[in-house]
Amino acid sequence: MKPWIMLLLLGWPLAGVGQDGLDQVMRLLAAVPAVEGEFREEKQLAVLKEPLIATGKLYYRAPNFLRKKTLAPQPEDYEADGDWLTVETLATGRRQFDLNGYPQLRPLVEAIRATQAGDRMTLERYYRLEFQGTPADWTLRLIPLAEEATRYITAVILRGQNERISSVETLEADGDRSVMSLTVR
Repeated sequence: MKPWIMLLLLGWPLAGVGQDGLDQVMRLLAAVPAVEGEFREEKQLAVLKEPLIATGKLYYRAPNFLRKKTLAPQPEDYEADGDWLTVETLATGRRQFDLNGYPQLRPLVEAIRATQAGDRMTLERYYRLEFQGTPADWTLRLIPLAEEATRYITAVILRGQNERISSVETLEADGDRSVMSLTVR
């Protein structure tokens, strides 16, 4: 048998297991009506020697509400509800954005929100999905599809166990990187 045929035959079942695992994880996530937890985010910026650390709370309510409330080092509030993103900081006050008008923001919001919702169709609208692992311990790598989004991010990598997202890693196009670790109550 030719080597490439053997590789194809050996690789075929693995592809199915990955898709089945992704489908199972999406079903588990979709069954969760709400999540409340704490986060610790570490941002590594090329211009800084030390990473920036932020802590706060993360809230999700099915099907499309996500709030990231940073408590330290300074208060910031990001709330995505449906098509609207509300941002509140000390420096700029409260601002509201229609996500339909900001193609660079929507994929970032949906990376977390649509994953937590188990909404594979929305994820596939914005990303190529690469799943590894089993429902008990999984990694979902999201590669942006739109050129507008690739100017800002190269990948979002979510890790989790069953119906819980434990970390979100964002790789930015300029080489910066952030990892948000989540502790769910």
